[in-house]
Amino acid sequence: MKNLVFLILLFASITKVQAQYKPLPMQNAEWYQDGGIALLSCPTCTFVNYKYYTDGDTLINAQTYVKIKKVEVPNINDVSLFPAYTGAIRQDTLNKKIYVVLTDSTTEHILYDFSLQVGDTINSVLHTLTAGCLGFNTETIYLIDTIQVNGYDHRVFHYQGSCVGTDGSYIEGIGSEYGLLFPNLMDIQESHLNCLKINNQSYYPYANVTCTLPTISVNDLNQLLDISIFPNPTSEILTISLPENSLTTEAHLFDAAGKEVYDFYLSSGDNHLDLNELYDGAYLMQIGSQSFKIFKN
Repeated sequence: MKNLVFLILLFASITKVQAQYKPLPMQNAEWYQDGGIALLSCPTCTFVNYKYYTDGDTLINAQTYVKIKKVEVPNINDVSLFPAYTGAIRQDTLNKKIYVVLTDSTTEHILYDFSLQVGDTINSVLHTLTAGCLGFNTETIYLIDTIQVNGYDHRVFHYQGSCVGTDGSYIEGIGSEYGLLFPNLMDIQESHLNCLKINNQSYYPYANVTCTLPTISVNDLNQLLDISIFPNPTSEILTISLPENSLTTEAHLFDAAGKEVYDFYLSSGDNHLDLNELYDGAYLMQIGSQSFKIFKN
């Protein structure tokens, strides 16, 4: 009988431990994710690898937050191989909520809410890129289950978004399956949280996963720095300047819908592209494996 009581108490103790809230790591944490660029429908778009990481505390509205910085490889608009501040987060462990203050703002929003139950809804702080969804995306929790990461149980909150293509899941203690700060600014097929590293040790999805950004050689970095596109924005002629002795390179220009509008070749030195016949707006220029945003006005 004593053994039975002991087993019951042991099972209750294990169940209690498994049910405990898993806080998001707030120090010495790195999230690695990949994804497509903004024009996700173009067939040869550059894929971007991101690292978001914690970078010490900061005070906002008299509350302590953890700064989040980002490195991306390769760049989308500029050379972004150097850290850039992308926001700050704080955690209310008691109420199982994570808050965010985005760049150039002092307004706090809920980023993740792990106190929700099935059927509850939450308004995502971040806009979605999905066409037709112009306001905050409303998410409804339809399932809560558990996954095991490195021997620890983490609750998974599966949600359905009010906008088409915004379904996904949040993982307690880890973030979103699509990344950390941008759980809905994504394309389902192309954005993905690869891994989480805590105290320089890989944690998610398992302990020996490789958590690194792709290596960019010195030559590649020099090429990124040497390509010049100006004036940008422009109303007529765009000049694309390649380093001297560059090989002839194929280039493509896509509109905001991902449709290719120009296919052309560039040589070393200055190349001129006439944009007179194009509508005003944002375009994407792809030169080899590099992508640049172009604005016509």
